[in-house]
Amino acid sequence: MDPYDSLPYESIAFPETHPASLAVLGRLFGLTTAEPATCRVLELGCASGGNLIPMAYHLPQARFLGIDLSARQVADGRSVIRRIGLANIELRQGDIAELGAELGEVDYIIAHGVYSWVPPAVREHLLGLAAALLAPAGVFYVSYNTLPGWRMRGMLRDMLRYACREAEGAGARLEAAQAALGRLEAAIGGLGTLSARYLTEEIAALRKAPPSYLLFEYLAEHNHPFLFSDFAADCERQGLKYLCDTDLRTGFPSTYGKPVEAALAPIEDGVELEQWLDFVTNRNFRQSLLCRADAETDDAIDLDRFATLAFCADLTGTKRPDLRRLKETPFTTSAGVELKVAHPLTKALLPELAALYPDCLPLAELMPEAARAVAAAGGGVLASEVNECLSELFSLYAHRGIAARPGPLRVRRGLPARPRANALASAQVEAGAQRVATIHHGNLDLDSFAARLLGLLDGTRTPDQAAGQLADELVDGRLTPPPGVLARQWGRERVLARSRAATESLVALFARHGVLEPASAGG
Repeated sequence: MDPYDSLPYESIAFPETHPASLAVLGRLFGLTTAEPATCRVLELGCASGGNLIPMAYHLPQARFLGIDLSARQVADGRSVIRRIGLANIELRQGDIAELGAELGEVDYIIAHGVYSWVPPAVREHLLGLAAALLAPAGVFYVSYNTLPGWRMRGMLRDMLRYACREAEGAGARLEAAQAALGRLEAAIGGLGTLSARYLTEEIAALRKAPPSYLLFEYLAEHNHPFLFSDFAADCERQGLKYLCDTDLRTGFPSTYGKPVEAALAPIEDGVELEQWLDFVTNRNFRQSLLCRADAETDDAIDLDRFATLAFCADLTGTKRPDLRRLKETPFTTSAGVELKVAHPLTKALLPELAALYPDCLPLAELMPEAARAVAAAGGGVLASEVNECLSELFSLYAHRGIAARPGPLRVRRGLPARPRANALASAQVEAGAQRVATIHHGNLDLDSFAARLLGLLDGTRTPDQAAGQLADELVDGRLTPPPGVLARQWGRERVLARSRAATESLVALFARHGVLEPASAGG
């Protein structure tokens, strides 16, 4: 039995793979990429479609094809597609090594979690297939483990594979691996060596990861890390060329400080520079974008092109930033990362973007109001320094503080008295998913309370009615209580009060991330 059939890999949305993200990065480097709304997307190694199905749901005029070796995962994905009623996506069971030109030309190809985890012949065929299928301005996303950074993680893989050498079947291998992790953790607990500290951190991370990650990252037969320079050479031989990585900031030596920038300044070749950045940072994983070798691209990013994009920002910051002078002000991402900006135009623009989230809007609409705010605050000539603001915005984009799309996205506002989860979220919850995809192709984690609430938001109940039913289910033990809620010990009124507060907060969160139908569509 295919191990992916016996223990399906967790299939979720990966924001970096969305056609809008790929289109933006391609355009920044000179490609005339296809419009996401009407593009053609192929995902190789699509699992049960957790990445591809949300794209198809939110881009109904685009076309999507996913192929995976696991018949079970393809069947699971098809079931979700039927629940939603999507007609613009197909999932097929198939072997990458047997695919060819019959798939037709596509604008975007995604291969997440494939390249490092298949035999050499399949890797070679994958690159040749992408070169043959890509449209002239197409983009190919591929993720893989990299050297030298993965050698440390590979150390733990060697230990676990040794511990599992006699185990047969996915369940037995996982059991042996977990036992080995426990023994290793106990043995190195008192050691202060660098390797012991690293292993302790890795083991802690594995304790939080799903079993499928342990099985397929650490115990699988194939897991091959590569020097970036070797990867780039392999791509070139197959008619592809490296464009950039999805994490743009990693391509700039200045990201890592002046010593790194100065030491690497003499390197002129782009691939050589990327390789040395991997050496300096001990990088262990890449998400690279490739295009056809004959595509016309630019070596540098043009800020004028950047200025034509639409932007969104899920940020919190100072309520009244100083708009009179250049002074650093912190803004915090939804992931808790603090980023600082100094220019008054940027400081005026970001709160406006955050207030409009999840809308994605062109700078041409946002900049005039930001300039008026700076001028009214006494910022003087700073109100006209658009290029300086653009530079800060690009830095924020490269550090994932703001997101960009080729064009605007406007989300209908307002909720009906009886909210309804959208068809995608409903289908994911019905399928037992622990995460639901957001409108910007992120993921919202669901505990049992949140998942049950989404199931109750079907357009027939008010939030208060849903909170009441949740309280009843908590009290009688049908629903697992969230941490800190002693539902069987508290009285119903106390449980109901907590349930109402949690429901109000979650409904607002669901609405902000496009998981609920807006009032104009939900009735």
